[in-house]
Amino acid sequence: MRGLRYSFNFASNPSTMTFSFLFSGDHHLVKMIHTAISMLFALTAITLFCRSLLGFFKRKPYLRTDTILSWLFIVTLYLQLAFGLLLMVSPEQVTTQELAEKMVAKRFWPVEHIILMLFALFIANLGLVFSVNAASDRLKHRKVLVYYSIAILMILLSLGSTYLR
Repeated sequence: MRGLRYSFNFASNPSTMTFSFLFSGDHHLVKMIHTAISMLFALTAITLFCRSLLGFFKRKPYLRTDTILSWLFIVTLYLQLAFGLLLMVSPEQVTTQELAEKMVAKRFWPVEHIILMLFALFIANLGLVFSVNAASDRLKHRKVLVYYSIAILMILLSLGSTYLR
């Protein structure tokens, strides 16, 4: 891969090793990982949404699979946050104030997108906490359905406003 370098740092303690990736300007590997996690997130979200709908309306039990999917939903959101932040600090995103004011598209990603994503992550975390503490299976499905649907809508709003311009 072009522009990818590996750096090992054996500081003063030889048992401590830091391994860092120094990417070229476009962060090709980070973008690929971010995209792969996005696809996993989308599959998890669709599956979880369908299972929650069926569980709530058909009064199905809240199974271990539902719990695993809920945790996978949250974990993929956190991974998206981590890799999204790595993409934000790329050299092509660092710009002067004058240039940022001239380029509204550059302003969207660091400001609106990250804020909507953080709120979506917060809402999804609330849904996980409330669903774990819910008394009945039907109530667990309802909490997951409501809170995760709000998080998904916020994500779609953030992405849709980018690609529909």
